[in-house]
Amino acid sequence: MTNLTNWVYSKMSNLIGTQATKTQGAWDPPKGVQTLSERGKGNISEPNEALELLFEVLGNPYDATTNPNGIISLGIAENILMQAEILEFMNKVKLDTKVLTYGDAAIGSTRLRTNLASFFNDYFHPFEQVKVEEIIVSTGVSSIVDQVAWATCNEGDGVLVSRPVYSGFAIDVSARSRAVLVPVSVGDIDPLSVDAIACYESQLLASAAAGTKIKALILANPHNPLGKCYSVESIKAHMRFCQKYNLHFISDEIYAMSVFDTPGSEFKESFYSALGIDINGIIDPDLVHVLYGMSKDFSANGLRLGALHTRNKALYSALSTISPCAWPSAPADQIWSSMLEDRVWLDTYFSHTRRRLSEAYTVLTTILDEHEIKYVKGGNAGFFLWCDFTFALKGDEKELSTLPEKIIADKKLNRRLMDGGVYLANSGAFHSEVPGWYRITFSHTTEMLALGLKRVLKVIKNVEFDNIDEIVKPLKESLDVTSNTRKTEDIIDTVEEGLRRM
Repeated sequence: MTNLTNWVYSKMSNLIGTQATKTQGAWDPPKGVQTLSERGKGNISEPNEALELLFEVLGNPYDATTNPNGIISLGIAENILMQAEILEFMNKVKLDTKVLTYGDAAIGSTRLRTNLASFFNDYFHPFEQVKVEEIIVSTGVSSIVDQVAWATCNEGDGVLVSRPVYSGFAIDVSARSRAVLVPVSVGDIDPLSVDAIACYESQLLASAAAGTKIKALILANPHNPLGKCYSVESIKAHMRFCQKYNLHFISDEIYAMSVFDTPGSEFKESFYSALGIDINGIIDPDLVHVLYGMSKDFSANGLRLGALHTRNKALYSALSTISPCAWPSAPADQIWSSMLEDRVWLDTYFSHTRRRLSEAYTVLTTILDEHEIKYVKGGNAGFFLWCDFTFALKGDEKELSTLPEKIIADKKLNRRLMDGGVYLANSGAFHSEVPGWYRITFSHTTEMLALGLKRVLKVIKNVEFDNIDEIVKPLKESLDVTSNTRKTEDIIDTVEEGLRRM
């Protein structure tokens, strides 16, 4: 390699994918790297394995008619179950000529921010009423995280987040601001618990000793990928920790309305927004920032709208200055405004969301239980389940004893799943402490979920469904408990159809 190639290679961060290719076992940066700034060079990475898998999925999607051997994606966090309702509403929105202009603000239209304030006040139950002038709208929650990191962190500053970590945070906090995501290991401690604070503190002190100043903490509530909610006491404990060390407390609440009932849900934490906390005597209001978006609860990853609530006027001003660089789409702005204004439709939509997610969760957990596959219990939020596939990791005819061996085996298992026609999100993308854990997204049609699980089980347990009744019988018993308005028989029929497909 040339000296330039060696230099760029040493800068590899695996934050983003590029068009670079591997040649003869080595990796060469793309042509023109010498023309870039130091910031630009820092964003050049070796081909990102996770992104390459994702692009492989997107380029070969399963279709029952046109591509039955394509890849079924149970790895992307999107709510397929409610997309028809969203599309139907969108098609009824009559866009006016104003959506072809710049509108009235780069921080989101006054109409949208007014509706968001009303939405937060009615659905998030804030301790203090949310005001329009405390909200900024941008092109998705990832964009908001990026902007907040840029405004609050200097290059090299750290942002704490507990493991397992939502995979997108690494790019969000690092690619532009040059801050550093600092995953916090918790071992056997519940990462959502008050007890985890001690782990945060240990990591903060260790990072400081190594020269990394911690400036912020991100809480994903509800949690991705664990699918659980933080308790009020845990939220307060995290706030007190942030106050102690003067850290920005960033609460990503993008799954706030995707919380549902499951068997035993009365013993699980329901969603409680950071906005609902009386923070007097707990944390400086200037340190508290709440994030929300359209992608998840509104089943619209592609419309790219996210919102920030903050009472920090300096932060608000700083972000307003750069908002033209992420000016929200005017058509998307009008569509979300229209949805938020129609409370009858909104309440019906969220009711259906909760029911369908509950049913899909029950389908997934019943099948996993039947095959004695472990997963994180107590889930009642989001679109996914964090599942233990460590039993399926295989070494080269020897026991897996070291972490590097397990990581390699995990990558091989991921490849086997892809070759088996199904895509899941694996532990590497989430900075998991233990290789072999996978996030399964269950917010799919019952037939697609069943077919995807059939492919998963064939790979990890070599299971062939010769007797579908073995799955259907316990599933029917479980669904009888959770299904209220939709006929259990309809779900069973679609599960059977999915399991019979190859």
